[in-house]
Amino acid sequence: MISQANVYLFLLILIETIILKSDAYSVAVFGGSGYVGRRVCRNLVEAGCDVISISRSGRPPTYYCDASTDLVSWEIFDLASDSNSPKLPKIDAAVSCIGNVNPDSERDLSTFFGLAFNDDRLYRENGILNENAARMAKEAGAERFIFLSVSYEVAKMVEGPLEGYMDGKRHAEHIAYELFPNDGAVVLGPSLIYGGKRFPRVGDAYRSFVQSPIAKVYVGGNESLRKLSSASMEDWVEKALFSPPVNVDVVGRVASAAALGLVKRDMVGDRKQGFFNSFGKSVTYDNVVFVDGTSELERIDVITRDSVTEMRGKKSPNASTSTQTSKDRGVEPPYEGALAGFRPYTFPLPVITFFLLVFYSILSGQFVGELH
Repeated sequence: MISQANVYLFLLILIETIILKSDAYSVAVFGGSGYVGRRVCRNLVEAGCDVISISRSGRPPTYYCDASTDLVSWEIFDLASDSNSPKLPKIDAAVSCIGNVNPDSERDLSTFFGLAFNDDRLYRENGILNENAARMAKEAGAERFIFLSVSYEVAKMVEGPLEGYMDGKRHAEHIAYELFPNDGAVVLGPSLIYGGKRFPRVGDAYRSFVQSPIAKVYVGGNESLRKLSSASMEDWVEKALFSPPVNVDVVGRVASAAALGLVKRDMVGDRKQGFFNSFGKSVTYDNVVFVDGTSELERIDVITRDSVTEMRGKKSPNASTSTQTSKDRGVEPPYEGALAGFRPYTFPLPVITFFLLVFYSILSGQFVGELH
Protein backbone atom coordinates (compact mmCIF):
# COMPACT_ATOMS: atom_id res chain seq x y z
CA MET A 1 0.00 0.00 0.00
CA ILE A 2 1.34 3.42 -0.98
CA SER A 3 1.96 5.60 2.04
CA GLN A 4 0.74 9.17 2.26
CA ALA A 5 4.35 10.38 2.48
CA ASN A 6 5.22 8.73 -0.83
CA VAL A 7 2.21 10.37 -2.49
CA TYR A 8 3.30 13.79 -1.23
CA LEU A 9 6.85 13.14 -2.42
CA PHE A 10 5.62 12.12 -5.88
CA LEU A 11 3.44 15.24 -6.17
CA LEU A 12 6.33 17.43 -5.03
CA ILE A 13 8.66 15.99 -7.70
CA LEU A 14 5.95 16.36 -10.36
CA ILE A 15 5.28 20.00 -9.47
CA GLU A 16 9.01 20.79 -9.39
CA THR A 17 9.48 19.19 -12.83
CA ILE A 18 6.59 21.20 -14.31
CA ILE A 19 7.89 24.45 -12.82
CA LEU A 20 11.43 23.83 -14.04
CA LYS A 21 10.21 22.97 -17.51
CA SER A 22 7.90 25.99 -17.76
CA ASP A 23 10.64 28.31 -16.54
CA ALA A 24 13.05 27.24 -19.26
CA TYR A 25 13.86 29.99 -21.76
CA SER A 26 12.67 28.90 -25.19
CA VAL A 27 14.42 29.79 -28.47
CA ALA A 28 13.64 28.87 -32.08
CA VAL A 29 16.64 28.59 -34.41
CA PHE A 30 15.84 28.88 -38.11
CA GLY A 31 18.46 27.01 -40.11
CA GLY A 32 19.52 25.24 -36.93
CA SER A 33 20.97 22.21 -38.72
CA GLY A 34 23.43 24.32 -40.73
CA TYR A 35 27.02 25.44 -40.26
CA VAL A 36 26.31 28.30 -37.83
CA GLY A 37 22.92 27.09 -36.64
CA ARG A 38 24.24 23.86 -35.09
CA ARG A 39 26.56 25.86 -32.87
CA VAL A 40 23.78 28.25 -31.85
CA CYS A 41 21.60 25.29 -30.87
CA ARG A 42 24.40 23.70 -28.85
CA ASN A 43 25.22 26.92 -26.99
CA LEU A 44 21.58 27.57 -26.11
CA VAL A 45 21.05 24.00 -24.90
CA GLU A 46 24.14 24.28 -22.71
CA ALA A 47 22.73 27.55 -21.31
CA GLY A 48 19.62 25.66 -20.19
CA CYS A 49 17.22 26.73 -22.95
CA ASP A 50 14.50 24.79 -24.69
CA VAL A 51 15.61 24.85 -28.34
CA ILE A 52 13.57 24.25 -31.48
CA SER A 53 15.39 24.01 -34.82
CA ILE A 54 13.45 24.69 -38.02
CA SER A 55 15.12 23.78 -41.29
CA ARG A 56 14.55 21.96 -44.57
CA SER A 57 16.70 19.01 -43.51
CA GLY A 58 15.63 18.54 -39.88
CA ARG A 59 18.10 16.73 -37.65
CA PRO A 60 21.74 17.11 -38.78
CA PRO A 61 23.75 14.07 -39.94
CA THR A 62 25.10 11.86 -37.17
CA TYR A 63 28.70 12.98 -37.67
CA TYR A 64 27.66 16.52 -36.62
CA CYS A 65 25.75 15.36 -33.54
CA ASP A 66 26.92 15.59 -29.95
CA ALA A 67 25.43 15.30 -26.47
CA SER A 68 23.24 18.36 -27.00
CA THR A 69 21.61 17.10 -30.21
CA ASP A 70 19.00 14.93 -28.50
CA LEU A 71 17.91 17.93 -26.42
CA VAL A 72 16.91 19.95 -29.50
CA SER A 73 13.51 19.58 -31.14
CA TRP A 74 14.32 19.20 -34.85
CA GLU A 75 11.43 20.35 -37.06
CA ILE A 76 11.40 19.98 -40.85
CA PHE A 77 9.87 22.89 -42.75
CA ASP A 78 10.76 24.87 -45.86
CA LEU A 79 10.13 28.58 -45.28
CA ALA A 80 9.73 28.98 -49.04
CA SER A 81 6.81 26.55 -49.05
CA ASP A 82 3.23 27.71 -49.48
CA SER A 83 2.00 25.05 -47.09
CA ASN A 84 0.95 25.89 -43.57
CA SER A 85 3.88 26.51 -41.26
CA PRO A 86 4.25 24.37 -38.14
CA LYS A 87 2.63 25.82 -35.04
CA LEU A 88 5.45 26.86 -32.77
CA PRO A 89 5.02 26.66 -29.01
CA LYS A 90 5.46 29.80 -26.96
CA ILE A 91 9.03 31.05 -27.46
CA ASP A 92 11.03 33.90 -25.95
CA ALA A 93 13.44 34.55 -28.82
CA ALA A 94 14.44 33.40 -32.28
CA VAL A 95 17.70 33.23 -34.21
CA SER A 96 17.77 33.13 -38.01
CA CYS A 97 20.87 31.62 -39.61
CA ILE A 98 19.25 31.60 -43.05
CA GLY A 99 21.21 33.05 -45.94
CA ASN A 100 22.45 32.18 -49.40
CA VAL A 101 25.00 33.78 -51.70
CA ASN A 102 25.56 30.76 -53.93
CA PRO A 103 25.84 31.29 -57.70
CA ASP A 104 23.10 30.08 -60.01
CA SER A 105 24.31 26.62 -61.05
CA GLU A 106 21.91 26.54 -64.00
CA ARG A 107 23.37 29.63 -65.66
CA ASP A 108 26.09 29.71 -68.30
CA LEU A 109 29.38 28.95 -66.57
CA SER A 110 31.21 31.26 -68.95
CA THR A 111 29.54 34.26 -67.26
CA PHE A 112 31.71 36.07 -64.71
CA PHE A 113 34.20 33.18 -64.55
CA GLY A 114 31.34 30.75 -63.95
CA LEU A 115 29.92 32.75 -61.03
CA ALA A 116 26.50 33.94 -62.23
CA PHE A 117 24.03 35.28 -59.67
CA ASN A 118 20.25 35.52 -59.85
CA ASP A 119 19.13 38.68 -58.01
CA ASP A 120 15.52 37.53 -57.69
CA ARG A 121 16.58 34.27 -56.05
CA LEU A 122 19.07 36.01 -53.77
CA TYR A 123 16.41 38.51 -52.67
CA ARG A 124 13.94 35.73 -51.95
CA GLU A 125 16.34 33.49 -50.04
CA ASN A 126 17.96 36.28 -48.00
CA GLY A 127 14.97 38.57 -47.60
CA ILE A 128 11.60 36.88 -47.94
CA LEU A 129 12.60 33.68 -46.12
CA ASN A 130 13.94 35.68 -43.19
CA GLU A 131 10.76 37.76 -43.20
CA ASN A 132 8.75 34.53 -42.94
CA ALA A 133 10.96 33.42 -40.05
CA ALA A 134 10.51 36.74 -38.24
CA ARG A 135 6.73 36.62 -38.61
CA MET A 136 6.59 33.02 -37.37
CA ALA A 137 8.68 34.00 -34.35
CA LYS A 138 6.47 37.00 -33.61
CA GLU A 139 3.30 34.90 -33.78
CA ALA A 140 4.88 32.49 -31.29
CA GLY A 141 5.44 35.31 -28.80
CA ALA A 142 9.15 35.99 -29.32
CA GLU A 143 10.42 39.31 -27.99
CA ARG A 144 13.85 39.09 -29.66
CA PHE A 145 14.91 38.23 -33.18
CA ILE A 146 18.57 37.66 -34.04
CA PHE A 147 19.57 37.80 -37.67
CA LEU A 148 22.83 37.08 -39.53
CA SER A 149 23.85 39.62 -42.16
CA VAL A 150 27.31 40.79 -43.31
CA SER A 151 29.82 43.36 -42.08
CA TYR A 152 29.74 46.98 -43.25
CA GLU A 153 32.87 46.59 -45.39
CA VAL A 154 31.58 43.46 -47.13
CA ALA A 155 28.19 45.08 -47.70
CA LYS A 156 29.82 48.13 -49.28
CA MET A 157 31.87 45.91 -51.59
CA VAL A 158 28.95 43.81 -52.88
CA GLU A 159 26.07 46.32 -52.75
CA GLY A 160 26.22 46.77 -56.54
CA PRO A 161 27.32 43.38 -57.94
CA LEU A 162 25.07 41.42 -55.54
CA GLU A 163 22.12 43.79 -55.42
CA GLY A 164 19.57 41.04 -54.78
CA TYR A 165 21.58 39.74 -51.85
CA MET A 166 21.92 43.13 -50.16
CA ASP A 167 18.33 44.17 -50.91
CA GLY A 168 17.18 40.94 -49.31
CA LYS A 169 19.30 41.47 -46.20
CA ARG A 170 18.06 45.06 -45.89
CA HIS A 171 14.44 43.95 -46.29
CA ALA A 172 14.87 41.34 -43.55
CA GLU A 173 16.41 43.93 -41.22
CA HIS A 174 13.49 46.29 -41.87
CA ILE A 175 10.89 43.63 -41.07
CA ALA A 176 12.74 42.61 -37.89
CA TYR A 177 13.04 46.27 -36.85
CA GLU A 178 9.26 46.75 -37.25
CA LEU A 179 8.19 43.49 -35.60
CA PHE A 180 10.60 43.62 -32.66
CA PRO A 181 10.74 47.17 -31.28
CA ASN A 182 12.73 48.46 -28.32
CA ASP A 183 15.96 46.99 -29.67
CA GLY A 184 14.45 43.53 -29.88
CA ALA A 185 16.09 43.04 -33.29
CA VAL A 186 19.82 42.32 -33.18
CA VAL A 187 21.82 41.87 -36.39
CA LEU A 188 25.27 40.26 -36.54
CA GLY A 189 27.59 41.37 -39.34
CA PRO A 190 30.45 38.88 -39.80
CA SER A 191 32.85 39.02 -42.72
CA LEU A 192 34.19 35.66 -43.89
CA ILE A 193 33.24 32.88 -41.45
CA TYR A 194 35.64 29.98 -41.00
CA GLY A 195 36.31 27.29 -38.42
CA GLY A 196 35.27 23.79 -37.57
CA LYS A 197 36.30 21.75 -40.59
CA ARG A 198 35.53 24.46 -43.14
CA PHE A 199 39.06 25.02 -44.45
CA PRO A 200 40.41 25.78 -40.94
CA ARG A 201 44.04 26.12 -42.02
CA VAL A 202 43.13 28.44 -44.89
CA GLY A 203 41.06 30.58 -42.53
CA ASP A 204 43.84 30.81 -39.96
CA ALA A 205 46.42 31.58 -42.64
CA TYR A 206 44.23 34.25 -44.24
CA ARG A 207 43.59 35.88 -40.88
CA SER A 208 47.31 35.87 -40.05
CA PHE A 209 48.04 37.49 -43.40
CA VAL A 210 45.51 40.35 -43.17
CA GLN A 211 46.63 41.09 -39.62
CA SER A 212 50.34 40.92 -40.45
CA PRO A 213 52.58 44.02 -40.30
CA ILE A 214 53.03 43.90 -44.09
CA ALA A 215 49.27 44.02 -44.70
CA LYS A 216 48.82 46.83 -42.17
CA VAL A 217 51.58 48.87 -43.79
CA TYR A 218 50.04 48.31 -47.22
CA VAL A 219 46.53 49.33 -46.14
CA GLY A 220 47.82 52.24 -44.08
CA GLY A 221 49.93 53.48 -46.98
CA ASN A 222 46.96 53.41 -49.33
CA GLU A 223 44.84 55.29 -46.80
CA SER A 224 47.50 57.98 -46.51
CA LEU A 225 47.73 58.36 -50.29
CA ARG A 226 43.96 58.66 -50.60
CA LYS A 227 43.89 61.44 -48.02
CA LEU A 228 46.23 63.46 -50.24
CA SER A 229 43.69 63.35 -53.06
CA SER A 230 41.09 66.10 -53.40
CA ALA A 231 38.52 63.50 -54.46
CA SER A 232 36.66 61.64 -51.75
CA MET A 233 37.00 57.93 -52.43
CA GLU A 234 37.08 54.65 -50.57
CA ASP A 235 38.43 51.32 -51.78
CA TRP A 236 35.81 48.98 -50.37
CA VAL A 237 37.24 45.96 -52.17
CA GLU A 238 40.50 46.48 -50.33
CA LYS A 239 38.73 47.07 -47.01
CA ALA A 240 36.71 43.87 -47.37
CA LEU A 241 39.60 41.71 -48.54
CA PHE A 242 41.79 42.91 -45.68
CA SER A 243 39.09 42.42 -43.03
CA PRO A 244 40.01 39.49 -40.77
CA PRO A 245 37.67 36.49 -40.95
CA VAL A 246 35.79 35.40 -37.84
CA ASN A 247 35.61 31.94 -36.30
CA VAL A 248 32.23 30.26 -36.56
CA ASP A 249 32.23 29.47 -32.83
CA VAL A 250 32.46 33.19 -32.03
CA VAL A 251 29.45 33.90 -34.26
CA GLY A 252 27.51 31.07 -32.62
CA ARG A 253 28.26 32.30 -29.11
CA VAL A 254 27.36 35.93 -29.85
CA ALA A 255 24.11 34.90 -31.57
CA SER A 256 23.23 32.82 -28.51
CA ALA A 257 24.10 35.67 -26.14
CA ALA A 258 21.93 38.04 -28.18
CA ALA A 259 19.02 35.60 -28.02
CA LEU A 260 19.41 35.56 -24.24
CA GLY A 261 19.17 39.36 -24.14
CA LEU A 262 22.82 39.98 -23.31
CA VAL A 263 23.66 42.18 -26.33
CA LYS A 264 22.52 45.77 -25.73
CA ARG A 265 22.41 48.96 -27.78
CA ASP A 266 25.01 50.73 -25.64
CA MET A 267 27.52 47.99 -26.47
CA VAL A 268 27.57 48.71 -30.21
CA GLY A 269 26.25 52.18 -31.06
CA ASP A 270 24.20 53.14 -34.12
CA ARG A 271 23.98 51.32 -37.46
CA LYS A 272 26.39 52.69 -40.07
CA GLN A 273 24.84 54.24 -43.18
CA GLY A 274 26.17 55.47 -46.54
CA PHE A 275 24.83 52.74 -48.84
CA PHE A 276 23.87 53.03 -52.50
CA ASN A 277 22.11 50.70 -54.91
CA SER A 278 23.34 49.74 -58.38
CA PHE A 279 21.78 52.92 -59.82
CA GLY A 280 23.74 55.15 -57.44
CA LYS A 281 20.67 56.01 -55.38
CA SER A 282 21.15 56.33 -51.62
CA VAL A 283 19.49 53.67 -49.47
CA THR A 284 18.99 53.78 -45.72
CA TYR A 285 19.10 50.96 -43.21
CA ASP A 286 16.97 50.89 -40.06
CA ASN A 287 18.87 51.61 -36.87
CA VAL A 288 18.89 48.07 -35.52
CA VAL A 289 21.36 46.87 -32.91
CA PHE A 290 24.19 45.88 -35.25
CA VAL A 291 27.36 44.01 -34.24
CA ASP A 292 29.70 44.97 -37.06
CA GLY A 293 32.70 42.92 -38.12
CA THR A 294 35.17 40.55 -36.55
CA SER A 295 36.59 42.87 -33.89
CA GLU A 296 33.12 43.81 -32.61
CA LEU A 297 31.93 40.20 -32.59
CA GLU A 298 35.00 39.10 -30.65
CA ARG A 299 34.64 42.02 -28.22
CA ILE A 300 30.98 41.22 -27.54
CA ASP A 301 31.89 37.54 -27.17
CA VAL A 302 34.36 38.40 -24.39
CA ILE A 303 31.87 40.72 -22.65
CA THR A 304 28.99 38.24 -22.64
CA ARG A 305 30.85 34.97 -22.15
CA ASP A 306 30.88 35.10 -18.34
CA SER A 307 27.12 35.71 -18.20
CA VAL A 308 26.43 32.73 -20.46
CA THR A 309 28.82 30.60 -18.41
CA GLU A 310 26.88 31.48 -15.25
CA MET A 311 23.70 30.26 -16.93
CA ARG A 312 25.42 27.00 -17.82
CA GLY A 313 26.47 26.55 -14.21
CA LYS A 314 22.91 26.70 -12.90
CA LYS A 315 20.88 23.52 -12.59
CA SER A 316 18.77 23.22 -15.71
CA PRO A 317 16.17 20.76 -17.01
CA ASN A 318 18.38 20.51 -20.08
CA ALA A 319 21.51 19.46 -18.20
CA SER A 320 23.06 16.48 -19.93
CA THR A 321 25.88 14.18 -18.97
CA SER A 322 25.58 11.88 -21.97
CA THR A 323 28.56 11.44 -24.23
CA GLN A 324 28.99 10.35 -27.79
CA THR A 325 32.10 8.77 -29.23
CA SER A 326 33.52 9.52 -32.66
CA LYS A 327 32.52 5.99 -33.65
CA ASP A 328 28.88 6.78 -32.81
CA ARG A 329 28.98 9.90 -34.99
CA GLY A 330 30.07 8.12 -38.15
CA VAL A 331 32.56 9.35 -40.71
CA GLU A 332 32.63 13.14 -40.95
CA PRO A 333 33.25 14.76 -44.36
CA PRO A 334 36.71 16.35 -44.72
CA TYR A 335 35.27 19.85 -45.22
CA GLU A 336 32.38 20.88 -42.99
CA GLY A 337 29.56 22.41 -45.02
CA ALA A 338 31.96 23.78 -47.59
CA LEU A 339 31.04 24.06 -51.26
CA ALA A 340 29.58 20.56 -51.44
CA GLY A 341 26.99 20.38 -54.19
CA PHE A 342 27.62 23.88 -55.55
CA ARG A 343 28.90 23.19 -59.05
CA PRO A 344 30.22 26.67 -59.96
CA TYR A 345 32.51 26.67 -56.94
CA THR A 346 34.11 23.41 -58.00
CA PHE A 347 36.03 25.04 -60.83
CA PRO A 348 39.13 26.21 -58.93
CA LEU A 349 41.03 27.71 -61.84
CA PRO A 350 38.50 30.41 -62.85
CA VAL A 351 37.77 31.26 -59.22
CA ILE A 352 41.45 31.57 -58.34
CA THR A 353 42.01 33.59 -61.51
CA PHE A 354 39.23 35.98 -60.55
CA PHE A 355 40.66 36.68 -57.10
CA LEU A 356 44.16 37.07 -58.52
CA LEU A 357 42.81 39.65 -60.96
CA VAL A 358 41.11 41.52 -58.12
CA PHE A 359 44.29 41.48 -56.07
CA TYR A 360 46.35 42.67 -59.04
CA SER A 361 43.85 45.47 -59.71
CA ILE A 362 44.12 46.64 -56.12
CA LEU A 363 47.91 46.63 -56.20
CA SER A 364 48.05 48.47 -59.52
CA GLY A 365 45.27 50.91 -58.69
CA GLN A 366 43.34 49.98 -61.83
CA PHE A 367 40.18 48.95 -59.97
CA VAL A 368 39.95 52.25 -58.10
CA GLY A 369 40.73 54.18 -61.28
CA GLU A 370 37.91 52.50 -63.17
CA LEU A 371 35.42 53.26 -60.41
CA HIS A 372 36.33 56.92 -60.33
